Amino acid sequence: MVLKGNALFRASTALAGCGFLLFGYDQGVMSGVIATEDFKRTMGYPNSALVGAIVALYEIGCMAGALSTGKIGDMLGRRKTIRYGCLILIIGAILQTASVNVGMMIAARIITGVGNGMNTATIPVYQAELSPPKSRGAHVAFEACLLAVGVAIAYWIEFGLYFVDSPVAWRFPLAFQMVFAIILGIASFILPETPRWLQAHGYEEESKVVLARLWTDEDTTHPRCIAEWEEIRDGIELERRTGISSYKELFTKGKFNNRYRVLLGMGGQLIQQFGGINAISYYLTDVFMNAGFTQSMAMMMAGVDAIVYTIGAITPIYTIERWGRRKLMYLGLFFQMVTLLLVGICQWGVENGHPNASPGVIVGVFLYNFVFGAAWLGLAWLYPSEIFSTGMRAKGNSMSTGANWLGNFVVAEITPVLFQYAKFWTFIMFAILNALFLIPIYLWYPETMGKSLEEIEVLFATEEVQEDARSTATGIGGTSLYDSKHDAESLAQRPRSHYSQRPDSRRMPSNFSGVTPHTEKPRDDTAAAEIKQNYTEEKKGPNFK
Repeated sequence: MVLKGNALFRASTALAGCGFLLFGYDQGVMSGVIATEDFKRTMGYPNSALVGAIVALYEIGCMAGALSTGKIGDMLGRRKTIRYGCLILIIGAILQTASVNVGMMIAARIITGVGNGMNTATIPVYQAELSPPKSRGAHVAFEACLLAVGVAIAYWIEFGLYFVDSPVAWRFPLAFQMVFAIILGIASFILPETPRWLQAHGYEEESKVVLARLWTDEDTTHPRCIAEWEEIRDGIELERRTGISSYKELFTKGKFNNRYRVLLGMGGQLIQQFGGINAISYYLTDVFMNAGFTQSMAMMMAGVDAIVYTIGAITPIYTIERWGRRKLMYLGLFFQMVTLLLVGICQWGVENGHPNASPGVIVGVFLYNFVFGAAWLGLAWLYPSEIFSTGMRAKGNSMSTGANWLGNFVVAEITPVLFQYAKFWTFIMFAILNALFLIPIYLWYPETMGKSLEEIEVLFATEEVQEDARSTATGIGGTSLYDSKHDAESLAQRPRSHYSQRPDSRRMPSNFSGVTPHTEKPRDDTAAAEIKQNYTEEKKGPNFK
């Protein structure tokens, strides 16, 4: 059976969601494992610095795996990269489960991290390249929601096994991550490659067929399919004419302003990490125990917190395409600052002999995770997957994901030491960082809501490239023409041409200055012209209302 239309969209979103479910499970699983008595005994009762190393060196593996996808993802394709990532992760999970000392555990954690890093760098790219502009953000937000579900599964499994006095209490949770990896790996054989990767590597007919399966009953002549294919083709050809393909180009300004894009992508991921999420996620049980709770109560509260986290993560599915990326960035950082201040103040009370402040720590942590789930959980993964051109998307996203795991490593490594020596000031420090992060969002992050990937590609480019796009890449904007005419929601989001307007941020490089809007009509031989002039309602595909 060949999946088509909405069924194919749902299946691709489910694949991406399973990948982030696995990601979330991995994020949450160590919180309970390191608190287990048998684990401590098996590892030789490690000190806080060594516990930090066991947790954090996993992030180094993730960073290495993410960086490797810059070349591997372009060479093998998105599906095969996910497949190999799952295989490596399964090997690492087996070794973690069988670990008998700290050295073996650290090695196994690094191997697992390589596989997870490959998946986390590739899955958002896969999802973004398949999703339509008007729902791309909601699809990635759904993935992030399942990340929170994965964290919840990990916490509740560990709480249930807390009462088991045997190695099963920590070995089973580590083995269970293989279930998600196996499902994800099998799914990668069923779903298609992305049309953008296929087109970029010379598989033109296959690219058309995938688009036809996404939008129609496999009708490659449908105007919507032709429009998107022309947009993809013209975007890739425009990129090739400028010779953009290497890592060197990624860090040069150039005609496509790639250095600016990669700094935005990496910056967003570092903002997410230094906003304090993994100081709480990885050590949530310790946070609650430091607030005066017993280990069993702390683990139960971690499970409840994961439910709150998941509820927060559901909200951007409905808000991200209505409020936009920038507004959610602002709101997330502001309320993360407020909630971390609450946690810090209440923790200060606990440390100074006021046990009545303990509930305030719980409330602050719950609210923090709700807010993080509602904003930065998904935003840091969505934004980099949107802003790079097709030829640079795998490389750029690998760099931004690598930055995420680098920040993850630093936070995971220093947090046990901060809890030991800085105590409540740990939360105050992260609150201050959230306040400071409002500045770069205000100055440099443009809005991308509602734009096709090809429109965003030209949006960041110099005026010279924008003029070139108007004269030669007339397929760019064809999807917008279709959607603006035949979908009321898209019409509300796209009142005018997007690739010729100035990005909505306070300060941009000089070559981002507004240009004269394009008023020429599309050529008669383009799909955009066909859609505008010859479209009939009888030709609708299954994905349209």
